[in-house]
Amino acid sequence: TGSGRGLGLAYAQELARQGAAVVINDVDAAVAQEAADSIAAAGGRAVAVAAPVGPTETAKALVSAAVENFGRLDILVTNAGVLRDKSLLKMTDEDFDLVINVHLRGTFTCVREAWTYFKEHGIAGRIIAIGSPTGQRGNFGQTNYAAAKAGIVGMVRTWALEMKKAGVTANAVIPVAA
Repeated sequence: TGSGRGLGLAYAQELARQGAAVVINDVDAAVAQEAADSIAAAGGRAVAVAAPVGPTETAKALVSAAVENFGRLDILVTNAGVLRDKSLLKMTDEDFDLVINVHLRGTFTCVREAWTYFKEHGIAGRIIAIGSPTGQRGNFGQTNYAAAKAGIVGMVRTWALEMKKAGVTANAVIPVAA
Protein backbone atom coordinates (compact mmCIF):
# COMPACT_ATOMS: atom_id res chain seq x y z
CA THR A 1 0.00 0.00 0.00
CA GLY A 2 1.14 3.58 -0.55
CA SER A 3 3.60 2.45 -3.22
CA GLY A 4 3.09 5.14 -5.83
CA ARG A 5 6.04 7.21 -4.67
CA GLY A 6 8.66 7.58 -1.95
CA LEU A 7 9.60 4.67 0.29
CA GLY A 8 6.60 2.61 -0.85
CA LEU A 9 7.72 2.83 -4.47
CA ALA A 10 11.27 1.92 -3.45
CA TYR A 11 9.96 -1.18 -1.65
CA ALA A 12 7.88 -2.17 -4.70
CA GLN A 13 10.78 -1.60 -7.09
CA GLU A 14 13.13 -3.74 -5.00
CA LEU A 15 10.58 -6.54 -4.65
CA ALA A 16 10.06 -6.46 -8.43
CA ARG A 17 13.83 -6.45 -9.00
CA GLN A 18 14.00 -9.58 -6.84
CA GLY A 19 11.35 -11.26 -9.02
CA ALA A 20 8.09 -10.47 -7.26
CA ALA A 21 5.06 -9.30 -9.20
CA VAL A 22 3.64 -6.26 -7.39
CA VAL A 23 0.35 -4.46 -6.93
CA ILE A 24 0.98 -0.72 -6.74
CA ASN A 25 -1.53 1.08 -4.52
CA ASP A 26 -1.95 4.84 -4.29
CA VAL A 27 -4.89 7.22 -3.93
CA ASP A 28 -3.80 8.99 -7.14
CA ALA A 29 -4.58 6.80 -10.18
CA ALA A 30 -2.03 8.54 -12.41
CA VAL A 31 0.73 8.16 -9.82
CA ALA A 32 -0.11 4.47 -9.28
CA GLN A 33 -0.12 3.76 -13.02
CA GLU A 34 3.14 5.65 -13.59
CA ALA A 35 4.78 3.60 -10.82
CA ALA A 36 3.48 0.32 -12.28
CA ASP A 37 4.65 1.37 -15.75
CA SER A 38 8.13 2.21 -14.44
CA ILE A 39 8.42 -1.27 -12.92
CA ALA A 40 7.24 -2.89 -16.15
CA ALA A 41 9.72 -0.78 -18.16
CA ALA A 42 12.50 -2.13 -15.92
CA GLY A 43 11.44 -5.70 -16.72
CA GLY A 44 9.18 -6.31 -13.73
CA ARG A 45 5.50 -7.16 -13.42
CA ALA A 46 3.12 -4.67 -11.82
CA VAL A 47 -0.49 -3.54 -11.82
CA ALA A 48 -1.98 -0.41 -10.31
CA VAL A 49 -4.93 -0.13 -7.93
CA ALA A 50 -6.03 3.40 -7.06
CA ALA A 51 -7.93 3.42 -3.79
CA PRO A 52 -7.55 4.83 -0.28
CA VAL A 53 -6.61 2.29 2.38
CA GLY A 54 -8.78 2.00 5.44
CA PRO A 55 -11.99 0.53 4.06
CA THR A 56 -12.31 -3.25 3.95
CA GLU A 57 -13.38 -2.92 0.31
CA THR A 58 -9.94 -1.55 -0.59
CA ALA A 59 -8.19 -4.39 1.23
CA LYS A 60 -10.31 -6.90 -0.69
CA ALA A 61 -9.55 -5.14 -3.99
CA LEU A 62 -5.81 -5.24 -3.34
CA VAL A 63 -5.74 -8.95 -2.51
CA SER A 64 -8.03 -9.67 -5.49
CA ALA A 65 -5.74 -7.69 -7.81
CA ALA A 66 -2.76 -9.83 -6.79
CA VAL A 67 -4.66 -13.09 -7.19
CA GLU A 68 -6.40 -12.15 -10.45
CA ASN A 69 -3.29 -10.73 -12.12
CA PHE A 70 -0.54 -12.95 -10.73
CA GLY A 71 -2.27 -16.10 -9.46
CA ARG A 72 -1.62 -15.65 -5.74
CA LEU A 73 -0.54 -13.39 -2.89
CA ASP A 74 2.61 -14.09 -0.88
CA ILE A 75 3.70 -10.76 0.63
CA LEU A 76 1.93 -7.66 1.92
CA VAL A 77 3.79 -4.44 2.65
CA THR A 78 1.61 -1.83 4.38
CA ASN A 79 3.12 1.59 3.82
CA ALA A 80 0.25 3.99 3.04
CA GLY A 81 0.11 7.11 5.15
CA VAL A 82 -0.86 10.73 5.49
CA LEU A 83 0.17 13.50 7.85
CA ARG A 84 -1.91 16.17 9.56
CA ASP A 85 0.67 17.70 11.89
CA LYS A 86 -0.63 20.03 14.57
CA SER A 87 0.06 20.42 18.26
CA LEU A 88 -2.46 18.82 20.60
CA LEU A 89 -4.55 21.94 21.24
CA LYS A 90 -4.80 22.73 17.50
CA MET A 91 -5.48 19.19 16.27
CA THR A 92 -9.08 18.62 15.19
CA ASP A 93 -11.01 15.38 15.44
CA GLU A 94 -10.84 15.19 11.65
CA ASP A 95 -7.02 15.55 11.66
CA PHE A 96 -6.76 12.78 14.23
CA ASP A 97 -9.28 10.43 12.61
CA LEU A 98 -7.85 10.71 9.08
CA VAL A 99 -4.32 9.75 10.17
CA ILE A 100 -5.56 6.91 12.36
CA ASN A 101 -7.85 5.64 9.59
CA VAL A 102 -5.15 5.53 6.91
CA HIS A 103 -2.22 4.27 8.98
CA LEU A 104 -3.82 2.10 11.65
CA ARG A 105 -7.11 0.95 10.15
CA GLY A 106 -5.53 0.67 6.69
CA THR A 107 -2.87 -1.64 8.08
CA PHE A 108 -5.47 -3.62 10.03
CA THR A 109 -7.89 -4.17 7.13
CA CYS A 110 -5.18 -5.03 4.60
CA VAL A 111 -3.42 -7.46 6.94
CA ARG A 112 -6.70 -9.08 7.93
CA GLU A 113 -7.55 -9.65 4.27
CA ALA A 114 -4.09 -10.99 3.40
CA TRP A 115 -4.07 -13.26 6.47
CA THR A 116 -7.49 -14.63 5.49
CA TYR A 117 -6.15 -15.43 2.01
CA PHE A 118 -2.95 -17.02 3.39
CA LYS A 119 -4.88 -19.17 5.85
CA GLU A 120 -7.50 -20.32 3.32
CA HIS A 121 -4.81 -21.30 0.80
CA GLY A 122 -2.15 -22.70 3.13
CA ILE A 123 0.39 -20.02 2.17
CA ALA A 124 3.25 -19.24 4.55
CA GLY A 125 3.12 -15.58 3.59
CA ARG A 126 4.91 -12.49 4.79
CA ILE A 127 3.45 -9.38 6.40
CA ILE A 128 5.69 -6.31 6.54
CA ALA A 129 4.17 -3.26 8.23
CA ILE A 130 5.95 0.07 8.13
CA GLY A 131 6.22 1.92 11.41
CA SER A 132 8.13 5.06 12.37
CA PRO A 133 10.52 6.23 15.06
CA THR A 134 7.77 8.71 15.96
CA GLY A 135 5.67 5.78 17.18
CA GLN A 136 8.53 4.74 19.43
CA ARG A 137 9.74 8.11 20.74
CA GLY A 138 7.13 10.72 19.86
CA ASN A 139 7.53 13.94 17.88
CA PHE A 140 6.20 17.45 18.46
CA GLY A 141 2.91 18.04 16.64
CA GLN A 142 2.33 14.41 15.73
CA THR A 143 -0.04 12.97 18.33
CA ASN A 144 -2.11 11.24 15.66
CA TYR A 145 0.87 9.87 13.70
CA ALA A 146 2.68 8.69 16.84
CA ALA A 147 -0.42 6.88 18.08
CA ALA A 148 -0.97 5.20 14.70
CA LYS A 149 2.64 4.10 14.29
CA ALA A 150 2.88 2.79 17.87
CA GLY A 151 -0.39 0.96 17.28
CA ILE A 152 1.00 -0.70 14.16
CA VAL A 153 3.92 -2.10 16.15
CA GLY A 154 1.54 -3.40 18.81
CA MET A 155 -0.67 -5.07 16.21
CA VAL A 156 2.32 -6.65 14.47
CA ARG A 157 3.59 -8.13 17.74
CA THR A 158 0.17 -9.71 18.26
CA TRP A 159 -0.10 -10.91 14.66
CA ALA A 160 3.33 -12.54 14.83
CA LEU A 161 1.99 -14.69 17.68
CA GLU A 162 -1.33 -15.43 15.96
CA MET A 163 0.19 -16.31 12.56
CA LYS A 164 3.23 -18.25 13.73
CA LYS A 165 1.57 -21.68 13.73
CA ALA A 166 0.61 -21.22 10.05
CA GLY A 167 4.18 -20.27 9.10
CA VAL A 168 3.25 -16.68 8.28
CA THR A 169 5.68 -14.04 9.51
CA ALA A 170 4.63 -10.57 10.60
CA ASN A 171 7.28 -7.90 11.06
CA ALA A 172 7.39 -4.15 11.55
CA VAL A 173 10.10 -2.10 9.87
CA ILE A 174 10.96 1.28 11.38
CA PRO A 175 12.83 3.22 8.68
CA VAL A 176 14.99 6.14 9.76
CA ALA A 177 16.15 8.92 7.42
CA ALA A 178 19.61 10.37 7.86
